[in-house]
Amino acid sequence: MYAGKYRFSRRAEVLGKSVYDHAEGAIMLSVGSAYPPILPDLSREASDSAKAYVAEVMQYGPLMGLADLREAISDYVAADGVKCTPNEVLITNGAKHATDLACRVFTEPGDKIIVTAPTYMTTLQCLRSHGLTFVAIPQDKDGMRTDILAARLATMRANGDALPKLLFDVPDFHNPTGITMSLERRKALLALAEEYDFVLIEDDPYRRIRFEGDPVPPIKSMDANGRVIAVGTVSKILAPGLRVGWAIGPNEIVRRMAMQKADGGSCPFTQRLVVDAIRSNKLAEHIDLVTDHMRVHRDTMIDALAEFLPDAQVRRPNGGYFLWAELPEGVSGDALAEKAVEHGVEIGSGRLCFPNEDPGNFIRFSYSYVDPNTIREGIRRLGEAYRNMAIAA
Repeated sequence: MYAGKYRFSRRAEVLGKSVYDHAEGAIMLSVGSAYPPILPDLSREASDSAKAYVAEVMQYGPLMGLADLREAISDYVAADGVKCTPNEVLITNGAKHATDLACRVFTEPGDKIIVTAPTYMTTLQCLRSHGLTFVAIPQDKDGMRTDILAARLATMRANGDALPKLLFDVPDFHNPTGITMSLERRKALLALAEEYDFVLIEDDPYRRIRFEGDPVPPIKSMDANGRVIAVGTVSKILAPGLRVGWAIGPNEIVRRMAMQKADGGSCPFTQRLVVDAIRSNKLAEHIDLVTDHMRVHRDTMIDALAEFLPDAQVRRPNGGYFLWAELPEGVSGDALAEKAVEHGVEIGSGRLCFPNEDPGNFIRFSYSYVDPNTIREGIRRLGEAYRNMAIAA
């Protein structure tokens, strides 16, 4: 064992609990993982790929990704009105890899990035690793408050401050709040990007997991001037273990993103599986299956919260994997998350989702991973933990 003191980087000095660490034996209502009983059977595709494409899938892959997959992604997003060529598609190891590469291309430590408050917690970790400063904008039922953003940007410009280079958001079934951004706000964001010269990262992993309501066009579908990097993944619509995602943007951007890869290119074997799943219609069928199950999971969790934790105000999402709940003022989300583990259930403290100041009384749930009966039991235990916490106070 080395007896000296390691010279860690500043980013590695703190060694604490990760959002990927979970309480052993607890009911998992915190993790946005796929529902195990419906994980797809890709054994035939795997066998076919290993035989027919052995020279491709057992070799280093192309830097930009397999040409067949880039073409398949172009066709896939066309259904949402996004027009792109395969030359404008970069294959990545999931969506966060794409966001990380975009940060590498556009930002230096100390640069500003616009985010919602709250926002996706593991992307916050990624953004912090780049040393970025957050311009945190609140939301309402229609998404990011573009009026507040416009005022903030105007003040920065008037004061001669450096303007943000990037904006990150999840406009459809926002993680963690479940909000879907209105068409008017999407158009307003594009106009602000033009006026203040920043690039939008539109993270859209849940768009096809819609339970009710009409879809709103992606921001990328309205992007006439190359202001949007559309980020996608098969993690929520097929299988997270495949680690296949993508970024869509002008070739001038995505080519630079590709050059920032340090992994020798994304795995060609799993890329080939995704190509086959898209072209055989297995992906579309699986999305329908996931949507049907997640709708039941969402409804079960909302009903259970109404029964066992009625003090929590819950926003009902029209799709996706997550619920966002507000506790009464003065009740700590951190404290409830800690107490919940003692009762055998794990939830997420809202603190992890705020870029700057944490209001303190929010919690984040995922209904994706466990079955409806287990969801109900987990919420029952959570209600018990909440009552015990109140008694102790």
